[in-house]
Amino acid sequence: MEAGSIAKETVESGFRLLDKVIEFRFALALLSVAVALDVALAGIAHRSILTMDWPALDAGMVARLGLAAVAYVLWMAVLASVSYYAVQRVLSSLADSRLGSALRCAVEPECEVAERRYAWGRVRVNDAKLRALKDKDTFWMAQVEKAEARGREVENEMTALARLSFSVTGLMLMDWGLREHSMAGEIAEGLGGYGGRMGDVAILGLCAIVFVIAFPWLYQVWNPHPRDAWMDHPELAKERLEAIEEERQRRGGVCPVPSFGARR
Repeated sequence: MEAGSIAKETVESGFRLLDKVIEFRFALALLSVAVALDVALAGIAHRSILTMDWPALDAGMVARLGLAAVAYVLWMAVLASVSYYAVQRVLSSLADSRLGSALRCAVEPECEVAERRYAWGRVRVNDAKLRALKDKDTFWMAQVEKAEARGREVENEMTALARLSFSVTGLMLMDWGLREHSMAGEIAEGLGGYGGRMGDVAILGLCAIVFVIAFPWLYQVWNPHPRDAWMDHPELAKERLEAIEEERQRRGGVCPVPSFGARR
């Protein structure tokens, strides 16, 4: 398959992924309402959504649920955002440390990621912008502007998803803290009833679900540079590949870390 076709399919896959991100955000928003209601019921009525006797709600409980709704809005709009940025700053500092960089390179060296994308005919948007400004190429400047607009859209969606993921994870921790009365406790008790290997499998499945919910936030912590966007530019990509190959030969086969242009 030609590099151009691969790059085109990559872009189309990116748009499909963006649609899935929006759908996942909607699902997380619904989940946040359900978990917040369970936390409120556990704290007010000592019942979970699964065991609540709804006709037994009196006016006092309804009023306290109204206050809980206000607290939910406050958490989602303000408190979760403040906590998110505070925790994000601490974890991002750890991810940017030498240990975090070493772990990322151990998973997949940066030069290998760049080389693979260059082979697809793609380069960093900032590199393409610098080349277009240098050559005063209006065509490529227009392409860069489109790529930057797409990148901002994707970045905004992923940031919103990560913040929502963090908020829901926080609500789930609150629910677990009230596990004597909450849905989390009901689920844990139900899984404990399996026993043996089936119980272990059920617990692993539950942990996998929690990980999926928290993954967008954890992924953003692990990748603190979301603006490292890429775009199609076969000519410049070919130059980058040739430069990497020359550097590799000079180093005796060692994969060089690309340092072309400034990262955004």
